[in-house]
Amino acid sequence: MSDLNTKIDRFAATIVAEATADTEHTLSELSQRRAAAYSAAEEQVLGDVYRYIHGEVARVKTEAGRQVSRHMLENKRTLYLRREEIAAEVCGEVRARLAAYTASPAYATRMAALYADALAVLSGAAEVRLFLRPADTVLADALTASQPQVKVQVLEGDFLLGGLVADAPALGKRVDATFDSSMEELSGHFAELFGLSLPSEMDEGGERA
Repeated sequence: MSDLNTKIDRFAATIVAEATADTEHTLSELSQRRAAAYSAAEEQVLGDVYRYIHGEVARVKTEAGRQVSRHMLENKRTLYLRREEIAAEVCGEVRARLAAYTASPAYATRMAALYADALAVLSGAAEVRLFLRPADTVLADALTASQPQVKVQVLEGDFLLGGLVADAPALGKRVDATFDSSMEELSGHFAELFGLSLPSEMDEGGERA
């Protein structure tokens, strides 16, 4: 009887050992699978977080760039408007000073010098046309008398600020010594002179400066 019990005990022990081994193996597999699942989930979460952060950084950079562009555009507009104000002020002051100058005795002397310079450029012409603004026709006799060797036809010019135009059609030469041309040149180069140049096309909305 004791042998039978011994055999039963051994058999039971073997079954228990096998069951324990199977259980431990199953638990080990479950643990590995769980660890793999956690790792995959962690990688997914980290990937989602990375993509989110990357997207937010790109969005913030884009928005910051737009804000900088808007500020630059506003500053350009402010500079442009101020440049126009300064240009108008300067041109107005120049016109006022020119008006005072052309009403002074010094203007007649200046006109005589301009006329002499123009005739030097037109040297060799048999006849010269002299254009004066309507307000300066009173100077015509004095000017022509100052250079009696030249045959002159005095005509009314289409300029207003002062100075003169002389040409010699036979030579194909023309001298523009008007204050109007000088004023136009000043206005054209005003932005360059004051360093307030502005692109002709705005960067936003296709607006012109």
